[in-house]
Amino acid sequence: MKEPTVFKNPRYILTMDSGKILENTDVRVENGVIESIGKGITQIGDEVIDSSGSILMPGLVNSHTHAAMVMLRGLNDDAPLQEWLRSMWDVEGKLTYNQELMGAEMGFLEMIRTGTTSCLDQYGAKQAVQASRKTGIRVANGVPLISVWGGAEERLVNAREFIKDFKGDDRIIPIVNLHSIYTNDEETMVKCGEMSKEEDVLLHVHCSETRKEVFDNRREKGRLGVEELDHHGCVWEKSVLVHMGWASSWEFNIVKEKGASLVHCPNSNQKLATGGFFPFKDLKEMGVRIGLGTDGAASNNSLDMFREMKSMALVQKGQYWDPMAAGAEDVLNCAINSGNNILGLKGGKIANGMNADITLLEIGPGLGPVRSENLPSAVVYSATGDMVRTTMIGGDLVFHNGKMMDGRKLTERYLELSEKINSELY
Repeated sequence: MKEPTVFKNPRYILTMDSGKILENTDVRVENGVIESIGKGITQIGDEVIDSSGSILMPGLVNSHTHAAMVMLRGLNDDAPLQEWLRSMWDVEGKLTYNQELMGAEMGFLEMIRTGTTSCLDQYGAKQAVQASRKTGIRVANGVPLISVWGGAEERLVNAREFIKDFKGDDRIIPIVNLHSIYTNDEETMVKCGEMSKEEDVLLHVHCSETRKEVFDNRREKGRLGVEELDHHGCVWEKSVLVHMGWASSWEFNIVKEKGASLVHCPNSNQKLATGGFFPFKDLKEMGVRIGLGTDGAASNNSLDMFREMKSMALVQKGQYWDPMAAGAEDVLNCAINSGNNILGLKGGKIANGMNADITLLEIGPGLGPVRSENLPSAVVYSATGDMVRTTMIGGDLVFHNGKMMDGRKLTERYLELSEKINSELY
């Protein structure tokens, strides 16, 4: 049983609960959940964290990433998309199990260091499990399905076994990881849709990311991206479609009708110059659930969700020519509430009974002056992950005072892994 913890006297609490902001109020955590909120709630034996001068808020959810791709950060930056992709595949084709494990740990360390408590990942699933056990992060993952690389049948079997092995796990959320329509044959797509429904798990898939992907499929099969997935039974209430910059209005109607979720990855899309338009304002009005993701560090160069929140707001304002197209609270909702909802977690709010997935953000240079009325905008437009001083996941202090939950300094472990990757890959 975890020792109860009290966050004592944070200057502000961004509750993400009906817009409520608290000041100088304690939060007590017990058995992995938020047990009480109020003043003077400390009990004998509680671990007390002095949180004065800090903002306490729910942890962020990275709703689409490839954590282990931190190994490829900075590889052939600024190259044209197809050339860049070949650079990635050349290295990825040579990766060992242990290298992917080191990459996953590096990615998760970066996330917990910058306030992310859960992520929806698509890379080596078994490696992600091991890295999650080391770092404490919550991870939704599954065996990647890419049938153009060879026999999909074995991968499908392994994918179902992975789901059965980790159903009900506290930190691992098993899913169906279908890469895309252009890397999988029709039979594999059909089987992925069936598996997702039979096992009642998420189906996580890249969709309508590039013009080439969409128009190649339209030319060959007569269907656009979402239409192709829907044709093969891959669009339903537990589908998570990522990127969606080249989708039509009628495809968004399919998403709404089927109850699927979408994920916006603004930084990756901009860096890779995929073009297109993710119509957040219209999708919000339709009532579509929208998460926010960094994608991998190879196409983003950062797994910092604070940076991603600011980018989302600015991209949407610019695309719509409307400063109100995506406000700070909209973006926070995508990165916190919607992310938790997509993953089926009881979190996303600082409220009694919610998962104790908590981030503590120091109010320092670059963030203040902060007031209750400008707190959401301060967090979105001014904060960065470097300002995070504590990350708690399920009641565990996975990052606190510069250290991981095993007591080692996080930066030392990260540099150790980074040096090994450099020596082995480059």
